Amino acid sequence: MATTKATKPEAETKATAASTTEAKATTKKATKATTEAKATTKKATTTKKAATKTTTTTTKKTSKKAVEPQVSYLLQFSGKEVNTANIYETVKTVWVERFQGKLEDIKTIEIYLKPEEHKAYFVVNGESNGDYFVEL
Repeated sequence: MATTKATKPEAETKATAASTTEAKATTKKATKATTEAKATTKKATTTKKAATKTTTTTTKKTSKKAVEPQVSYLLQFSGKEVNTANIYETVKTVWVERFQGKLEDIKTIEIYLKPEEHKAYFVVNGESNGDYFVEL
């Protein structure tokens, strides 16, 4: 008895081969997409880290602002020493007590120091007379 070998029809074999080729192509596309997605994620993470570093660096640079030193002016003459801040405070006090002025009415004060007379003359809001002075 002769045995016959069962063979697949030729059309079925071609369909299986085409199906396998399509599966391989789909797998390659999926692998490529996954690789691209990983690259995009890595790029985004790197960009985010760079942005964070830039922000941190900027913050550190701006926090090193120079602090203005405290300044005081001293007027020395005829063996005396007068702090100019004290002159300003004395002018305000004299303005209120002697001339019945109000501190909230003061817009400008100009003080003229005359050490040879031991006096500081002042002008308040552009107005003055010979009595607007304080002794140094």
